[in-house]
Amino acid sequence: MEALTAFADAPETDMDALTTEMAPGITAPTEPGIYQGIPNEIYHGGPGASKSGLWTIHTQTPAHFKFPPPRGEMTTTRQATLDFGSASHTAILEPELFEASVMRGPADRRGNNWKDATAEAAATGRICLVAADYDNILTIRDTIHANARINAIITGGQPEIEASGYAIDPVTGQLIRCRPDVYRADIKIMLDAKSTASAHPDAFARSVVNYGYHAQEAHYSDIYRQLGREVDGFLFLAWEKESPYAIALYELPPSIVQEGRAIIRKSLNRYDECDRAGHWPAYGDEVTELKFKGWSYQLTPRPDDEQEAA
Repeated sequence: MEALTAFADAPETDMDALTTEMAPGITAPTEPGIYQGIPNEIYHGGPGASKSGLWTIHTQTPAHFKFPPPRGEMTTTRQATLDFGSASHTAILEPELFEASVMRGPADRRGNNWKDATAEAAATGRICLVAADYDNILTIRDTIHANARINAIITGGQPEIEASGYAIDPVTGQLIRCRPDVYRADIKIMLDAKSTASAHPDAFARSVVNYGYHAQEAHYSDIYRQLGREVDGFLFLAWEKESPYAIALYELPPSIVQEGRAIIRKSLNRYDECDRAGHWPAYGDEVTELKFKGWSYQLTPRPDDEQEAA
């Protein structure tokens, strides 16, 4: 139990609660602090254990974390998905910047009309979306910000949008990092926006466990607390991409967040072991006997141990 709570109970670092603005051309930080202006590709490709990496170790293996498959050439479908996600993020978190950051393109991606539109967007530093996607995102933005509570959290006070926090894990000494969508120092709240097939409470509760949102809350809030920031609440904004563009605002009970914290602790320890040994195993180096559920036996009696596994 002590190992599981050591991170949460670690003394805070006196950082004067300041955020560092990154200079152009800077590389990813390696020192503790909260930094603004780090591009996505530098943050995600830089040093430090993130929640997504630790979740990969937890749900797959260290090898899957260390040696992910090459992305290869960007397909049109994947590029469209990434562009939609990035544009949605801007519309939700920085609504005032959306129309200056995203361009409404033609109805489809065929022919010279699309080629000319993407060239214009690239020249002006904007994302080009097909007309329907652009219009849908405007509806999503307006639906979300029509909710007075959500709008007040995202746009009120002095929100820090996608700042990058770096700290040293007090148990392993490893660099760890996080990137909250929104942090409000004045009300001590973090908010993370999640697109989802269903924002229904039961469906989103399953998403929390399937995608590790409870681990994310623990990882993010613990890093910020270590950096001298207060986090009294963590909210998830669940939003659906299709009409009626339903939204919901959720918080997690402390018990499931503690489960997420235990996952992060176990995965960080594993990460540290692999990093120090220079060995990132997959499913094991030894011969392992497989186990089978009771329903696997149709024509022969089930062994006692398999009956227990059923």
